[in-house]
Amino acid sequence: MIFQPDRYLLKKQVKKHAHYIKGIVLDAGSGDGERYKSLFKFDKYITLDINSLHGAEIVGSVEDIPADSESFDSIVSTQVLEHVKNPQKAVEEFYRVLKPGGYCLVTVPQLNELHEEPHDYFRFTKYGLEEIFSNAGFKIILIERRGGFWSANMQMRIRYIIDLFRLKKIKILRWIFQPFILLNGTMAILIDFIDRSRASSKHAIGWLIIAKK
Repeated sequence: MIFQPDRYLLKKQVKKHAHYIKGIVLDAGSGDGERYKSLFKFDKYITLDINSLHGAEIVGSVEDIPADSESFDSIVSTQVLEHVKNPQKAVEEFYRVLKPGGYCLVTVPQLNELHEEPHDYFRFTKYGLEEIFSNAGFKIILIERRGGFWSANMQMRIRYIIDLFRLKKIKILRWIFQPFILLNGTMAILIDFIDRSRASSKHAIGWLIIAKK
C-alpha cells in the first residue's frame, strides 16, 4: 500500500465519528465492503454496490436503492457521491431508507485527480454538501474538513508520482519511492496540524458529514 495523506486522514476521520453508526448498517457504494467495516459496532452490516463483481449483498445504484423505506438504522458512504450523476437523488435515497433518528456518515472529496473514469463527476465544498443534505430533509450534526493546504498539496503531488511512474504496478519503483512518499506525506500532515491559519483552512482534501433523519 502506498502512503497517501488522504487515505490516512480519511480512516482516522471515519474512526473518530464511528460511534454514530450502529444497528442495521447500509454501506452504500461499498466496493468490497471491508475498508472501514472493522471501525464500527453494529448488529448487521449490509453492503450495496453497483458493480456485481465486488460481491456486495445488494447490487444496485445509490440513486435508486433496492430496499424498503426506513430499513436501516445507519448509513455509511465513503467517497461515493463524486461518482454519482445525481448526488442529490442519492442523498434523498439515503433519507428514504434510513429509519427516523438514524444517522448518515458520508465522506466526499474536494480535491482529487480524475479516477474511476469516466464515472467521475463532482467535487464538493462544505457548503455544497450542506445544501444537498439539508434539501433532502436531514439535520446536519457536523461537517468536518479533511486536511489543509499542506496535506492537500502533498496529496496531489503523491498522486502525480503514483500515476507518472505507475507505482501501483511496478513493485521495485514502489519500494524506491515509498520512504520518500511516507516522509513527505507525514510531514505535510504535521505541518497542517501546526498551521491553524485561515489561509490553510480554505484548502481541503475533502469533507465528512454526519447527518440525522
